[in-house]
Amino acid sequence: MFAEYLQSMPSTFSPWFDVCHFLLAALAVRKEVGLAFSRSNPLATWLATLTASFAGSMVANPLLGKPIFGAVSNEFNLSLATVIWWGVFYSPRDIVYTVATNQAVSVPVYVVKEIYRAKKILGGIKDAGKVYPEHEIIQITVGLIKGNGSAFIKPITRLVAGQWKPNSSELLKFSVTSKGCLVAAILLVLDSQGYLIPPVTGDLLYLGIVSTFIMVKLSGILADPIDPFAPLDMVVTLATGGLWDASAEESGVIEIQDE
Repeated sequence: MFAEYLQSMPSTFSPWFDVCHFLLAALAVRKEVGLAFSRSNPLATWLATLTASFAGSMVANPLLGKPIFGAVSNEFNLSLATVIWWGVFYSPRDIVYTVATNQAVSVPVYVVKEIYRAKKILGGIKDAGKVYPEHEIIQITVGLIKGNGSAFIKPITRLVAGQWKPNSSELLKFSVTSKGCLVAAILLVLDSQGYLIPPVTGDLLYLGIVSTFIMVKLSGILADPIDPFAPLDMVVTLATGGLWDASAEESGVIEIQDE
């Protein structure tokens, strides 16, 4: 019951969830480009903010046979994102930025964002399932993109703002957020296919995903950042050559010692 309520919150409390999402996107762009850049390049910061705000749909739409600009077809959301962009970058005395970065405001905003993130992942999986009902990997991919699209489109966002940093692509090194979205998408797809067993199914699974997202995000704000996927990273590293490399290095050390 509570999981269904969490899933319905973005619609029930519209447009506040979008406000939080657009606000964090604008703050991320401002952190990336700096205030001085925004003063002389307002168009670039606006376009960068829009790409960050609608990143999930911009990346996922072509994969689902939809137009890229369908992501910004909602005029209300486009106007809302624009108003928030102006507030974050150009409000008098920088009042919007000052209030938005205060922990009393930012913490609730981040909580709302993580609830919204889980809903976006689930929505992406369902959208992909309509087009590719027999392709679980595609469903997982779209769910991942919907959950953290701004990270995957960040090279484009930076390019719009006059920066080119291909080595910092999310594909080269997943952030903790992307890892969480990937694991969540895998679990949700497995659950939809009936591969998971109780109690890690249905509402309890969704509650666990939302709780994990919130815990990981708030740990980086209120305490030391945590990475619950570090053990999984180690397993992946070992499975993709790390074990053999370690064995080879150990053999080399032994041979040297024998000589």
